[in-house]
Amino acid sequence: MYIYTPMTTQEKEPLALSAIVFENLKELLKAKNAAHESVLKIHWKKMWPFNMIWPQVDFLRIIRMMDEIEKHAQEQKEFILNSQNQATEKETPFLKAVPDYLDALIVSSEALAAIARFKQDKLEKKEKRSVFKFNKILKSYEDAQDQLVRKGAFVQVHWMELT
Repeated sequence: MYIYTPMTTQEKEPLALSAIVFENLKELLKAKNAAHESVLKIHWKKMWPFNMIWPQVDFLRIIRMMDEIEKHAQEQKEFILNSQNQATEKETPFLKAVPDYLDALIVSSEALAAIARFKQDKLEKKEKRSVFKFNKILKSYEDAQDQLVRKGAFVQVHWMELT
């Protein structure tokens, strides 16, 4: 996370607040997308008999990572709120769109953590095979992802206006 204002190499001036926030969003989304692929993407190592040889996905690590993403998203919202008085008039629409996007990212991360929790419980044999329950969890994640994409479109439009 870039919560500081790094200097650019050529001008030796601080980056704009919107650029710092955009870089932070990219890092948060990169981490969440990596977790998404780890949990939900089909891979030959996850199939039998290969899954008996190579370790499975570390669902507990995914759950912890989603908690970290939620924490960093909250910090980013506070950073935007505290730094908004330093923003230029051109940056204001972008900075007003970001908190909604961060809220959607938090909801999506919670839903992905629920999937990882369900799969971990299944590995530990705490959870019986419940297709309906897992389908409900997947549906809530799908809805959260849909909301994240919609909010992300607004952020992207405002970002494109800045550049």
